[in-house]
Amino acid sequence: MNEWPLLVFTLLVQASIGMALIGALGGYWLRRALTTEQCFLALRPLLLLAPMLAAGGLLVSVAHLGYPLNAFHALRHVASSWLSREILLASLYLGIVGLVALLALLTRRVYPSLLLLGGLVGLADVGCMAGIYINSAVVTWMHLNTAVAFYGTVFTLGVMLGVVTLCRGPVSQPLMQRLLLTALLSCVATAAAHWLVTPGYLDFLAQAARPVTLPFDAVAAFLRSEPLRMASAALLMAAIALMVLLLYPTRQRVTVLYRSGIAVAALLVLLAQTGSRYAFFILH
Repeated sequence: MNEWPLLVFTLLVQASIGMALIGALGGYWLRRALTTEQCFLALRPLLLLAPMLAAGGLLVSVAHLGYPLNAFHALRHVASSWLSREILLASLYLGIVGLVALLALLTRRVYPSLLLLGGLVGLADVGCMAGIYINSAVVTWMHLNTAVAFYGTVFTLGVMLGVVTLCRGPVSQPLMQRLLLTALLSCVATAAAHWLVTPGYLDFLAQAARPVTLPFDAVAAFLRSEPLRMASAALLMAAIALMVLLLYPTRQRVTVLYRSGIAVAALLVLLAQTGSRYAFFILH
């Protein structure tokens, strides 16, 4: 497969956007429970990691273009090109989250509203990413399933990475549980959206597999990736089950073990999303 740069780019940028969104939400919660200094210390790792992931993803995407200046040439067609819009919004997103991180480091204060603005710009960027693939010549990408997969990474991998990062700071046990519950609901909603869109996607592939439409057996290509997709789904379900167990009420909790459990759940989600994205890119 020669789409590894695109796989890395999409995962990194989408994960960064999810981190920004959960960071904004967590920032509002933390400001109510902690001092300004404690809130800054709790959010500092996330504020640094989110722009680093986005910057890394953009660097990989520029390398994929073959010549770095091609990225600037692509910006000339914002009105008509999904790629131009995506590059513009991704750059704007990186600028906002980078500014939030810089302001936080200079003032030792957190600005959840600016972080939320960056996250919303990021969501628009993900929509443009999906538009690029839906409007491509690859029939297996030309469906709503692509958008569900991309937004799913934001609300599973991105949110989980954000929760892991936040829970490593001076966060109380009740707030850890609230953050973990948010991640659990995001993962469940993503899995449900995927299951809802899959029947229509299979019908679409069956129509596309007809020789009069395209000399390419899209259904056969989809079925060849079934073991990988099933493994990815199983990993996501394992992560959901682990989060449910962590949220199950007990009399006594060991904070270190609780944080370790959250980290394991995040690792499972990372593996699930990586496998799912690999299966996405080999479908052509």
